[in-house]
Amino acid sequence: MIGGVRLKVCGLTNSADAAAAAAIGADCLGFIVHPDSPRHVPPETFAALTAGPRAWKSVAVSVAPSPEDLRRLRELGADYLQVHFPIEMPFAALQAWSQAVGPDRLWLAPRLPPGLDLPAGWLPLAETFLLDTYDPGKFGGTGRTGDWDKFRRHAARHREKSWILSGGLGPENVAAALDQGAGWIDVNSGVESAPGRKDPAKLAALAAALRARPRPAAGGA
Repeated sequence: MIGGVRLKVCGLTNSADAAAAAAIGADCLGFIVHPDSPRHVPPETFAALTAGPRAWKSVAVSVAPSPEDLRRLRELGADYLQVHFPIEMPFAALQAWSQAVGPDRLWLAPRLPPGLDLPAGWLPLAETFLLDTYDPGKFGGTGRTGDWDKFRRHAARHREKSWILSGGLGPENVAAALDQGAGWIDVNSGVESAPGRKDPAKLAALAAALRARPRPAAGGA
C-alpha cells in the first residue's frame, strides 16, 4: 500500500521489473498468461517469477480460461486469478470460475460496453472486480483511460466489494483517478518503456504521486 492506496503493477515479464515494482511497495504484481498479449508469459515462467518468499501477492491474468486452467495457475502459486471476458459470456462459465478457485481469489474483469453496468447477479461470484477501458477488440492493454464515472458509480453502489480502476493510468493522471474514489489501482503501459518492460523512473514517479495524494484504501483482497 502506498499513501493509503493499494497498487497492482501488471504486465510483468521478468524478475528485474518484478523487483522494481515490489521495491516501490506494490501490493500485487500481475503476470499475463494470455497467449495473445504482447506481455505474455507462459505458466511455467509465471511460476518461476513468483516462486519463493515475497511480500507481494501474485495475480495471474487470463482471458476466458477454462476452470482447469485456473486451477492449474492456482497450483503454480497464483494468489489471485484475474479473468477478462466478454459481457456475452454464459453465466455458468462465471460460476465455474468461482467454484474452481473461490470468490475470494477470483478477480472478475468484464468487458463492459458503454451504457452497461455490471449485472447484479455476478456480485456473489467474486470479492474483487476490475473495470478496465472498454475496447471492442481488446481485453485491456489499450493504454487509454476508461469510464471513470462508471467506476465511481459501481464502487459507491457496492461498497462491500473491492473495485480496481484500470486503463491508461500513470504518474501524470493517478491523482485524478484517486479523485474518483479509487482505493485500488492497476497500472501497466503507463509505467513502461516498451510493452513488457517497466521503467524504474516511471514506477518511482507513480509512487511519489500516490504518496502525495493519499486516499483511504478500498476493502477486501
